[in-house]
Amino acid sequence: MESIMSRADGPADAELAEKGTPLRAWLRAFRVHQWSKNVLVFVPVAMGWHQVALKGVGEAAIAALLLCGVASLAYCVNDIADIEADRAHWSKRERPFASGALSVRSGALLSGVGIPVLVICGALVSLSIGLWLAVYTAVTLAYSAGLKRVPLLDTAVIGALFTIRLVLGTLAAQLALSPWLLTFSMFFFFSLATAKRHTELLRAGQTSSGPIEGRGYNVEDKEVTFAFGIVASVASVLIMVIYLIDDVLPLSFYPRPEWLWAVPAAVFLWVGRVWLLAHRGAMNDDPVVFALRDRVSLFLGAVVAVAFVLALL
Repeated sequence: MESIMSRADGPADAELAEKGTPLRAWLRAFRVHQWSKNVLVFVPVAMGWHQVALKGVGEAAIAALLLCGVASLAYCVNDIADIEADRAHWSKRERPFASGALSVRSGALLSGVGIPVLVICGALVSLSIGLWLAVYTAVTLAYSAGLKRVPLLDTAVIGALFTIRLVLGTLAAQLALSPWLLTFSMFFFFSLATAKRHTELLRAGQTSSGPIEGRGYNVEDKEVTFAFGIVASVASVLIMVIYLIDDVLPLSFYPRPEWLWAVPAAVFLWVGRVWLLAHRGAMNDDPVVFALRDRVSLFLGAVVAVAFVLALL
C-alpha cells in the first residue's frame, strides 16, 4: 500500500489534502448507488419466510448495513490499486482518486481502519456474520491485488462476491444454505459480470487492438466472453427450472406454486436483453445498476414479484 501511495500521490492530491475532501467526492468513491446490490442479503429471508424469526430479520438487516460499509471501503482500495489504469481509461479517469479529487493517503487510511472495525462489529452481532464479512473482504482485496487481471477468473470472482451476499443473508437469518440458490447465483452473476467485460472489449475494439490496459484481456477475446457469458446465463435459468421441479414443487412451500413458472421465464428474457445490449456495446452500466434504471427490467422484476405473491395466495 505504501508503494501505491508514493506512486499515486501527486500535486493534485497534495492540494486536495490542504483544501479538505468534498463530501460529494467521498460519496462517489463509496459508490453508494452500488449498495442496491446488497439487497441480495434479504433474498434468503424472503425465500425462507416461513422459517425466519424476527431476530433473524434484524441480524440480516445489520449484516446488510455492515456489508454496505465494507463494500464501499473495498471500492476505495480497488480504485487506489488501479489508479494508473483508471487514469488512462475513457470514463474511469473521472473517479475521485484517479482524478485527484481525493487524496490516496486519506483513502488508504480510512479503508485500513474502517474495514477491520466493521468486520469486528459484525462478529459482535454473530460470529458467522463477522466471518463472512471477513471472507468478502479477503476475496475483494485479492481481486484488487491481481485476480481482476486474470481473464474469466475475474468475472468468476465477481460472481462469488454476489454469492457471498446470499450466504451472509442466509446465515444471518439462521437458515440452512441452499445449494440450488448458490449454484444459480454463481452462474447468473458470472454471466452478468462477463456481459460488462464484453462491452468493455467491444468499446476498446473501436479504437485499438491487442491487450487492454489494466486487464488480462485482448480486444480479440470478445468472442470468448460472448460464448462463456451466454452459456452461463442459459445454465442459470436451467438450474432455476430444475430447482422448481425437484425442490420447490414437491415440498409445497407455496399454496399455488404454478405461478412460479413465470420466474425463470422472466429471468430468461432479462438475461437475453442484457446480452443483446452488451453485444451491441450498449451496456454502459453495471448490469445490476442498469436493471434499476431500465423500464423493461423493472417490468420483468415486477412480474417476478407478482408471481411470488400469487404463489403465496
